[in-house]
Amino acid sequence: MKIKTLIIDDERLNRDLISVLVTRVSNNFDIVGLVENIDQAYDLIIMSNPDLLLLDIKMPGGNGFELLQRFEKPTFEVVFVTGFDEYAIRAFEFNALDYILKPIDSNKFRSTLDKVYNRIIDKKQSINNFKEILDVYNVDYSRISKIPIHFKGNVILLDIHDLVSIQSNGGYTLFKTIHNDEYLSSKQFFSFEFIFDSVREFCKINKGTFINLSYLKSYTKSNICQVTMADNSVFEVSRRKKTEILSLLELKG
Repeated sequence: MKIKTLIIDDERLNRDLISVLVTRVSNNFDIVGLVENIDQAYDLIIMSNPDLLLLDIKMPGGNGFELLQRFEKPTFEVVFVTGFDEYAIRAFEFNALDYILKPIDSNKFRSTLDKVYNRIIDKKQSINNFKEILDVYNVDYSRISKIPIHFKGNVILLDIHDLVSIQSNGGYTLFKTIHNDEYLSSKQFFSFEFIFDSVREFCKINKGTFINLSYLKSYTKSNICQVTMADNSVFEVSRRKKTEILSLLELKG
């Protein structure tokens, strides 16, 4: 069985290089098209019904996520081909997405194609439910805007900007929202740190706590610095972070 493959990248040299690599690493893939933008890609997907997209993310006229959002029930696998961005890579790994970095490493390219090929041939359901995953991302590149939490048999998508605090809790992570809801994730606190480190409203006040400064109610300047949040929860600022946090809070005020 040949895997019908569509290459989507706005740079011709990249398209040509990926095409050559696909042909070189395996004869199991049939390239059905090389296109430079998401409009062309959408039309060709409808016409050719590919099994696999090798998809760039940043492109003029619309990014790769916007293309995927046009499909209610995608029937294809996706491997993202992207320039190095530490946040993007960690975001992909957070949601178990397949990706290949530019400049492309041929060994990584081969192993990724082998994995996807086996998944398609075995007709295994992809570990990625693209509709759910896309709901987690802003279409502005790959920034995560919602946190998926498994709760009572469902996946709850918590809007980052509704979160009051995120706290390490005995190997789990506790999320508190402005609506007075609490959710416990089985993922450890460090798994989420890269997300909140990149969001301007959030501040890490001690080893195991982020707070949303938008919901800060008050803080003390005594020897032991404490912050009180809009939901009346109280957190202690670590001594190491105290000077930094107080300066930040005073600037904000």
